[in-house]
Amino acid sequence: MIERQSLSYKDPAGFVVKKDDGFHRYITQSYACEYDHFIKSGLYQLLVDSRLMIAHKELNLPASQDHLFYKEIFPAQVISITYPFEWAFTQWKEMILTYIAINEAALKYGMILKDATPYNFVFYDGKCMLLDTLSFNFYKKGSPWIAYRQFCEEILAPLSVMRYKGPAMGKLGITFLNGLPLSFVSRELPFRSWFNTNCLLHIHLHAKFQKAGNKERVTNTGITTQKLASLFQIIKNDISGWKPPSSNNSDWKNYYGTGIENEKYLSDKLTTVSNWLQKIGPKKTIDLGANTGKFSFVASQFSQQVIAIEKDPWCADAIYQSARKNDLKNILLVIADITSPSPGLGWENEEKVALLKRVNGDLLMALALVHHLCITKNIPFSLIAKLFSQLTSQYLIVEFVPKSDPKVIEMLRNREDIFSDYQESSFIKWFEKYFELLEVHSCTCSERKLFLWKTK
Repeated sequence: MIERQSLSYKDPAGFVVKKDDGFHRYITQSYACEYDHFIKSGLYQLLVDSRLMIAHKELNLPASQDHLFYKEIFPAQVISITYPFEWAFTQWKEMILTYIAINEAALKYGMILKDATPYNFVFYDGKCMLLDTLSFNFYKKGSPWIAYRQFCEEILAPLSVMRYKGPAMGKLGITFLNGLPLSFVSRELPFRSWFNTNCLLHIHLHAKFQKAGNKERVTNTGITTQKLASLFQIIKNDISGWKPPSSNNSDWKNYYGTGIENEKYLSDKLTTVSNWLQKIGPKKTIDLGANTGKFSFVASQFSQQVIAIEKDPWCADAIYQSARKNDLKNILLVIADITSPSPGLGWENEEKVALLKRVNGDLLMALALVHHLCITKNIPFSLIAKLFSQLTSQYLIVEFVPKSDPKVIEMLRNREDIFSDYQESSFIKWFEKYFELLEVHSCTCSERKLFLWKTK
C-alpha cells in the first residue's frame, strides 16, 4: 500500500511517498498531458539547466500500478528542508525573483505556475529552486493569472512587511501558513509604501477590492500573454531594487567586530576549531547560534553540509549574503531560536515538520552560546546537554564561558545571581551523562575553554 505524505495531500496531480532511498513522487493520470508537455517541450530541461528547478529522474512503474499512476519520479534529494518563516529577507527576495523567472520562461512554452506558495521552493546547492514538478498548467491567451491572489498573499505580502517593518516579521508565517490577509498588511505598511508600485497595486488596492467584495474583479480579468509578461517584468524590476532592512536594531551583528575584546583569543579559537573539524571530517555540521557565520564558513571547508542556525534576522541575512557572495553552496541558513524552535504545523501537525526533527548532524558546534542559554534563558546544563545530544549523532564542540568572563559579568550586572550551578565542574558533570570528553583547550588570552566531546 502506498502511503501519502502529509506534506502533499492538497494536489490532485500527484503526491509524495517516502521510501527507503528517499522521497518519491507519483503523478496521476489526470496530469499526464501537462507533464508530457512540460518535459517534451524542453521547459523542464531549461529550468534545470538554469538552476531554477530541482532535477528528477523517471522510474519504471510496476505493472500492478500502471492503471493507477502515470509516472513515478525520483527528485534530487534535498538533505535538509527549511520553511519560509525560517528565511532571511534576502532569501525571500531570491525566492520571489526565482518565481518570476520561472513564470517568464514558462510563458514562452505555453505554460504557467498554477500556484504561488513559497513552500514549493527550497534552498539547494546554494540557490533557491522550485521543488514541485507538478506546479505547471497550460496557459491560454486571455486567461487570468490564476495564482495572482495567492502570489499577493503568500509571497509579496510577507516580503513587503519584512521590508518596511523589519525582518523579524517573517515569523508571522508560523501563524499565517496560507499567507497574510491583505487588509492586515495594508494597515500595517507605512504611508510611504503607497508610493511603491508593487505595494500600491498588489496590496493596498487589492485589499480595497477584497473589502468591497470584488475578489473576482482582481483575479479573473483576462490579459494577453504579452501584458502578463510585462507585469512579471515590472514586479521583477521593482523587487530587484529592494534592500534588506537596516541592521540598527541588531545587538549581535558586530559581535565579533566589537563584542570580543581580544583578537588573539579569536584567532586561537579559529585555529583550534579548524583543527578539530579537519580531524573529524563531518558530513553534516550544525552551527548553533551562528552569529554572522564566521565559524559556519570555517566548517564549510571540512563538511559536506553546514546548517547555520541563528535567531537574529540581521545576522542571518549577513550569513546568507556572504555565503552567496563567496559561492559557499554547502551552507544552509535557518532563522530559529533554539529555545523556541519551529513546531510541527498544518495537518496533524506533520504538514510542516518541527525544526528539531529536521536538523541533525554528526557534529554540533555551540560556540559562545551556553552562557546565554543558562543565564539569559535560565536553562540548566541538564536540559542543554540533553538537547545537544539529540542534535548530533557523533561529535560536539562547545565553548564554556566562566562567570569571571566580561560578557557574563555584564549579563549579571542588573539581575540577581541565582546561578550557583553555573560552574565548569557542573557543566562537565551533566555533559558527561551523554558524551565522552575527548579534548579541552584553554583559549589564549581568555578564561574561556573549548570542549570536544563524542556521543556515548
